[in-house]
Amino acid sequence: MKSEVTIKGHGIEITRFFDAPRDLVFSYWKQAEKLQRWSGCKEAKNCQIQMDFRVGGSFKQKMHITGAGDFSIEGQYDEIIEPERISYHVDLGGAVNRVLVEFFEQEKRTKVVLTHEGLPQQFCKFISQGTTESLDKLDRMLDGVAV
Repeated sequence: MKSEVTIKGHGIEITRFFDAPRDLVFSYWKQAEKLQRWSGCKEAKNCQIQMDFRVGGSFKQKMHITGAGDFSIEGQYDEIIEPERISYHVDLGGAVNRVLVEFFEQEKRTKVVLTHEGLPQQFCKFISQGTTESLDKLDRMLDGVAV
């Protein structure tokens, strides 16, 4: 299943369906051990994530991107409602933006809507590509786990 991407001004909305229950999909966002296995574009290697998954908790992600070098981001969780939504703000190297990830149960599937707000326009294409490639990896992981 492909991601649907809409870029509007300084924001991105990405919608993706997963053939897995919402609780399972959500679990891959809240545990560092799972998140570091799928987060990052297809060229990302050695992804390391430290996270304190609670409102006010912070996270840090480091990875090496083949051909581009080392990359890291830091952020803080603003809202967590399990298994419905995660809201956080993230510093992408001088550009702080807000991200909302919503999880909708649709029979035995899960619809995930990820919205970035406040991105510099020059980041939109790069962020949307990296995010869709990450979601591709998550989809492959869930394919072997979902019941």
